[in-house]
Amino acid sequence: MKHVAIDVGASGGTVYLGEVTSETFDVTEVDRFENGPVETDGRYAWDLSALRERMVEGLEAAAEAGGAFETVGVDTWGLDFGLLADGEVLRDPTSYRDPESTAAREELFEAVSKRRLFEETGITNWNTPNTLWQLYTIAQREPELLDRADRLLMMPQLLSTLLGGEEAGEVTVASTAQMVDPARRAWATDLLDDLSLPTGPLPTLAEPGQRLGPVTDEVAADLPSTPELVTPASHDTASAVAGLPLSDGSAFLNTGSWFILGVEREEPVRTDAAFERGVSNELGADGTVRLLKNVDGFFILEACRDAWREADESVDYDDLLAAARDAPARTALVDPDAESFSIDDPMPDQIRAYCRRTDQPIPEGRGGIVRCLLDSLVAKTALAFDEIAAVVEDPPERINLGGGGVRNDLFCQLLADATDRPVTAGPVEATAVGNVLTQAVAAGTLPDVATGRRLVESSFETATYEPTGEDWAETKERVAALPTD
Repeated sequence: MKHVAIDVGASGGTVYLGEVTSETFDVTEVDRFENGPVETDGRYAWDLSALRERMVEGLEAAAEAGGAFETVGVDTWGLDFGLLADGEVLRDPTSYRDPESTAAREELFEAVSKRRLFEETGITNWNTPNTLWQLYTIAQREPELLDRADRLLMMPQLLSTLLGGEEAGEVTVASTAQMVDPARRAWATDLLDDLSLPTGPLPTLAEPGQRLGPVTDEVAADLPSTPELVTPASHDTASAVAGLPLSDGSAFLNTGSWFILGVEREEPVRTDAAFERGVSNELGADGTVRLLKNVDGFFILEACRDAWREADESVDYDDLLAAARDAPARTALVDPDAESFSIDDPMPDQIRAYCRRTDQPIPEGRGGIVRCLLDSLVAKTALAFDEIAAVVEDPPERINLGGGGVRNDLFCQLLADATDRPVTAGPVEATAVGNVLTQAVAAGTLPDVATGRRLVESSFETATYEPTGEDWAETKERVAALPTD
């Protein structure tokens, strides 16, 4: 059976054609398009009109590449959402990267303690803008907008409606909102009531695999058949984790604009240790809980590439990694989560300014900056690994890595060294694989995610990086001591 996965990321979207049988699993990229926040009415927002057009073009590319397909699933990152009234979007959704989108964060923390937020939702991301912060800010700054809304949809479901899908909710992406009880896998309505936030617009949450109806006649006009929209694991990380060949004793790391590191569990972990170490509970496919930490990932590197591209400098990854290998290792370091890094100014200038402000050597050239970023990202990820290991009774023995970092062999080897764990990298397109896998489970081709993972392991190439014994303790201590502002 053939399925199409539309993966919408922070800088671009990709469309994949997947074909799954009981013995084979194949995923092929068929289209790619740009995406990113656009300035509108003084906000950084999603461009829904352009995204719909690009998704339709992607479906046509899938049909051209492989003929008719049965289902379509959309995934995106978490956090962002759209407000609707009578089926119409009230305005293009604000991007969480907009600094004003969570302006009332401190007021929220005064209204409800961080401890209660964790106890109710299992989320401890105090530095990562999320749905709750955005919604609370709207309630405080633009209450009339919230009064008009009769439906709130997380972005994967909102994008599905643009293709004809029914309005729906899905647990994996909703769990990123800091508005869901991870044990009940349902909205934390008591918390929202205490914050005077409306619960009427919230859709009923369903597990991955919900059928949303066929695409519209207009969308299907140039397709050989009329595919049905379904919800995959619609949070991109939930799809990526579903698409990794995890085994007992494995941690997962999804690498993209954000790094998401964690382990799968059957129940949420809301202990004192998890709260104190900033570990969060998000929901996964097949009834699982993803116990995890977030690190601001390749967003900073991509922002550097954007600046170099505008300056007509090479941004080829092979060139950049070659230059990074030749640059001094672990000399200049940054905290990737520092709030001072923004989309407003050229990122290489911001990195040099951060190093200057923290009395470190200034990285030289593109190679120096890339090496600074890779060393910093690896050290911060290794620190997060230590936090996860301290919370669970059985610390992970290895790491399964998916996403863009799979192609970065320097990053993979540094990570194995910094965590002192073997790192298995692949499949490259773990998010698309997991999206297609959960669609195949919904279609009945596969009985469950575990069976799909075994099929993935036998169908896709992976590479394993063994630790060399290099000591990263001092580097991790330096990164832990860096300022986050």
